[in-house]
Amino acid sequence: MSNTWAGVAIMLCSTSLMNLGMVLQKKAVDRMPPLEKEGVVKGIGLVFRAPLWLAGWLMTTVAIVTNMVALGLADMTVIQPLNGFGMVVLVLFSRWILGERLTPRTLWGIGFAMAGVVLIGLVAAEGRVFGSMGEVFAVYRRGPAIGVLGLFLFLVLVLWWVAIRLRKRWSGILFAFVAACSSVVGLTFSKGFFTLFTLVGIVATLSVWPSYLLLGLGVSFAVVALFLQQLSFQKGRAVVVTPVFSAFSVILPVITGRWVFGEEIHVPILLALVLIVLGVVLLGSRERERQPEVGGSHVGAELGRIGRGDDRPLQALDPDRHQQSTR
Repeated sequence: MSNTWAGVAIMLCSTSLMNLGMVLQKKAVDRMPPLEKEGVVKGIGLVFRAPLWLAGWLMTTVAIVTNMVALGLADMTVIQPLNGFGMVVLVLFSRWILGERLTPRTLWGIGFAMAGVVLIGLVAAEGRVFGSMGEVFAVYRRGPAIGVLGLFLFLVLVLWWVAIRLRKRWSGILFAFVAACSSVVGLTFSKGFFTLFTLVGIVATLSVWPSYLLLGLGVSFAVVALFLQQLSFQKGRAVVVTPVFSAFSVILPVITGRWVFGEEIHVPILLALVLIVLGVVLLGSRERERQPEVGGSHVGAELGRIGRGDDRPLQALDPDRHQQSTR
């Protein structure tokens, strides 16, 4: 049971870092040219040259690594729904640091999400225990695992193609969904690697070539998810695309946890999942409000605008664009 509790604690820290890092990344990509016209390689190079994006990337990278570690300690159906807690942290950050008012809808969203997190903490049982390295590798050769991962890969490729051709509003939502699919596939492979790490240690894990395949696939899909997430930020409003990504990052791992790893899904876990998703939706759909600048900080005010879905930069940060948007 200690491994499960440790996994839950690590995941709560991970999802908090992820959501705060995404705010910084959103701010950075808003100032870049359309990434889909630059191509994957050039687009990734472009975002890596932006200091603010790098700060957000550092936070999300730490979040991804700690997420993988948590998956090695507990079931995916227990760990991944905790992604919803990150939205609570994001809203509280906006309240305490940026001075945003907590509306009744926001408070309900916090309440539902926290109730789901607490319920998972109360009912989470010991996860599936693997007896050997061969047992872990065998998981990925089973028919259900191949079918589920193949379906997700198909969705990533097809919906990516469709999203490029949609209007900006809907393409942002679709890119967020595709990013969540790619992220879940990456985490599914990463769980195998970090399960081996927990089971036999790092030296034994790195002594066999399939471990490198699991790690390589996990990192590759994580990078693709990162790029798709930047596209969703650029094409849609943060107040829309962030909860879409977070909600599906909560829901989709239940599918892979059940069909790939054979994890048991109990009724209390499903109830917690529903509460967290409901909380995420309420938090993501909160009304936009005019907020004061905090301590005269233009950066703080800008982050506040992003959190509310207002993508217009401040005059001090982008005077030309501000002048064009002034009514």
